[in-house]
Amino acid sequence: MKMALLHNSFTNLTQERDQLQTRYTNLTEGRDQLQTSYTILNQERDQLQTSYNILNQERYQFQKRIEDMTKEITDLRKKLQDLSNKQEWVYLSGSFYHVSSTKKKSWQGSRDDCVQKGADLVIINSREEQPMWIGLTDKETEGRWKWVDGTLLTQSYWMHLEPNGRLSRDEDCAEISNNFLSNSWNDDLCNIEKFWICEMTSPL
Repeated sequence: MKMALLHNSFTNLTQERDQLQTRYTNLTEGRDQLQTSYTILNQERDQLQTSYNILNQERYQFQKRIEDMTKEITDLRKKLQDLSNKQEWVYLSGSFYHVSSTKKKSWQGSRDDCVQKGADLVIINSREEQPMWIGLTDKETEGRWKWVDGTLLTQSYWMHLEPNGRLSRDEDCAEISNNFLSNSWNDDLCNIEKFWICEMTSPL
């Protein structure tokens, strides 16, 4: 009888031990899973913090660029205002013009003068610009007229029977004749000294 009671007690204790062992194992696994989840959450938090820092830095850089560009535009506007206030420069249709009226130079000498001023000989894009000295030449290829910025001539206002350099003299540079209000372009020898006009395109 006593042996049976002892055996039953031993069996019960063994079962309780096994249950406790199982619960301990489950708790340990649960703890490990929580630790893993905690580690993953920490890593995600660090990644989010890094992304936030990067975005914040990019926002600062964009803001700095905007401030720099705003200052640059303000400075350019002031320079343009100062330029337009000078008597030798005239603003018209988005560009500034400087007319030489006191001395004469060859076509190349005139262009050099314009380049030194940060400009170039005028390019004619409309009739409004026409009463001015122009930067047009066919020195590279006879009959192939190009502006000083390298673009080919598309809209022209030549005088009747002009240009005629290929038929007579080596006239490779364009001028504006005073004979007509419109269609007053003429080709002439580039080394002849004439008045000229510079054009500086407004950046704003």
